[in-house]
Amino acid sequence: MSMNKRLKLVIGALIILLVALSSAAYIGGWLKIPRPEVAGEEQIYQGYPRTIVDSAGRTVTITRPITRIITLTSDSAECVRTLGEVEKIVGVTETILEGEGGLYFQELKGRPVVGTWKEYDYEKIVAIAKGDSDRVTPDLLVVCYAARASEVSERLNPFGIPVVGLDFYIPSSMEAEVEKLGYILDREAEARKFITWRQHKEDAVRRAVAGLERPRVYLERGASTDIGELGTYGQGSALNEFCNLAGGANIASELEAQYPKVGWEWVMSQNPAVIIKEEPKTFIGVSSMAEELRTELMNRPGAGNVSAIRDGRVYILTYKITYGLGNVVGLTYWAQLFHPELDLDPETVYREYLEEFQGMVYPAEIQVVYPELPR
Repeated sequence: MSMNKRLKLVIGALIILLVALSSAAYIGGWLKIPRPEVAGEEQIYQGYPRTIVDSAGRTVTITRPITRIITLTSDSAECVRTLGEVEKIVGVTETILEGEGGLYFQELKGRPVVGTWKEYDYEKIVAIAKGDSDRVTPDLLVVCYAARASEVSERLNPFGIPVVGLDFYIPSSMEAEVEKLGYILDREAEARKFITWRQHKEDAVRRAVAGLERPRVYLERGASTDIGELGTYGQGSALNEFCNLAGGANIASELEAQYPKVGWEWVMSQNPAVIIKEEPKTFIGVSSMAEELRTELMNRPGAGNVSAIRDGRVYILTYKITYGLGNVVGLTYWAQLFHPELDLDPETVYREYLEEFQGMVYPAEIQVVYPELPR
């Protein structure tokens, strides 16, 4: 047999052996043949799926990177902006853009409106999700309050639209919620940066008020007008927890309802040393309405018998700093109002929040609390 013929036989035998070994290895599972990516539901995305348990106790799984977001609350819009993803917001509620909200969320002007804070336009949400296609691409996320997550998901899940219920206004769950949204949006570093800053500011308040005598505080809801039915904050409410963190003693903390109604006579019987009332629908600072709100409160029947009114410790604050992602700003202001001897510099905290995490310029003429804090 010639040398060339032998060589050809050897090479052929080696090829057959390699093919046999490869087939056995593939069948046995120790050699992984890369699976080609395919279009549609079967496509593989690095780092996905990602699963969280939202604040409604629901398990939510995201199968691919999120490129579009519909925020049904101003608090979720604020968190998305904090995480550096505001350009992905493709739908908002009318409430987010009302009044001063339009100034606070200027980059959201012109985005499609999908209802109000209490009534969502599900057909519009589905239409946005489909875009120019006849089917929904699951790259869109809807964020709503936990209390409405079941309702919203029930309406949107049949279309394959993921819904996550996160509040972003309750102090005890705030940081976990930021982490969860950061994970879903692949923005863990941004979430950690904000949480670290927030923890530093909250810890400063905790240390400052530790061991101090707690003044009795009456918290009046901004929309209250009937002195026979004044809204306040009781057990389980975010602002009851907030008041405690700021070194105050909420006079309604023993009332079982989260948002009880009380009469002015009852408030006088509790004799608060400080009264806090938020001005409704204010996002950045108080308006000229703040003086009117304070005057009405201080001129109620028998007001002179209340320590807070007699001592001039009645304050009107902008609504947004005590609700939502930036509530550590409100926490710092409250602690300073409850304990004037402290030097917490809430203005600097607010400036840092707006400029570093919301991408805004701190307004030169802003007034956050009326009357202003002594400088």
